[in-house]
Amino acid sequence: MPDNQLAATTYKKLVADISRLYEGARKALVEAYWGGGQRIVLVEQRGEIRAAYGAGLLVKLSEDLTRRLGAGFSVENLKRMRRFYLENQKRSPATQLPLSHQIELLSVRDRKKRLELEKRAEEEALDRDGLRELIRHEKVRKQVAENLAKGPGSFSPELLKMPKFGLPDTYQIKDPRDTAWPDKNFLLLDHGFKGYQALIPGESRGLKAGDIVEWTGAKLLKTRRTVKDLYTYKAYLESVIDGDTFWVVLDTGMRGISRQKLRLRGIDCPEIDTKEGQAAKAFVEKVLDEVPSLIVLSSKNATYDRYEADIIFTGHDGKEHYLNNLLLENGLAVRVGE
Repeated sequence: MPDNQLAATTYKKLVADISRLYEGARKALVEAYWGGGQRIVLVEQRGEIRAAYGAGLLVKLSEDLTRRLGAGFSVENLKRMRRFYLENQKRSPATQLPLSHQIELLSVRDRKKRLELEKRAEEEALDRDGLRELIRHEKVRKQVAENLAKGPGSFSPELLKMPKFGLPDTYQIKDPRDTAWPDKNFLLLDHGFKGYQALIPGESRGLKAGDIVEWTGAKLLKTRRTVKDLYTYKAYLESVIDGDTFWVVLDTGMRGISRQKLRLRGIDCPEIDTKEGQAAKAFVEKVLDEVPSLIVLSSKNATYDRYEADIIFTGHDGKEHYLNNLLLENGLAVRVGE
């Protein structure tokens, strides 16, 4: 057999051997977590231990295990260990999933739903972040389902503080040296959404980087508006993807048009493949039906590297509505961390 074939065979065996070792370690860690919880429960059920330590058993155990074994034995982790055993008394824990996944799944109280999510995590080979996202979607769906079952007026959602919307046709002048654009002879106009426009000398006369300007329809003028007036646009709804996500066409000024996929800031609607998600989408389609235009305030979410939107519009009743809070008020969305 040629050397390169021998090397390939040896390498495959090396990968298999190391994988097997780590698979065994992963399963052992899950089993140890389950076994630790089992022993805590069994000891707690013995009268003399309860009498000797009372409610302080886990505190004492945490101190001694941390002293002997190091980090990983906080009181909260011991409580999760105990719960992991209690949730899996009638069956072996799913050692196909690593311990980090098992801990994430503990936040799902509904056992049937937890098993469904566990199965999906296994079948789709989800990493911890993917599983965490799946669990978050389920919690949103469950909360919205509870809201809809109770009916309007039976819950008091925590609403968003309405932001200060700016003024359309307001822009900031940017120095081209702050970008990778090769031509440094022209100032740039920041249109938002990572879009710039190079200004010819006639358009930029008397202006400098940092100036806030207003487009009058014919020319740019330095204005008394501030940075708080930036990134607000008139928009036209193209389609509703789901309750909190839309395709819109934005008037970015100076005859500029930008097609953008926007997600509502500060809220989360159920996924579209659930009946609750379909209800949220239908609600938005109804309230925005024949609404001629929207006012959009955009902001950047650095965590997800996307633009998010606050949207106001004049409804069929002639009143101004804040769409983000309208979904919360009707129980079709939940607040998310800001």
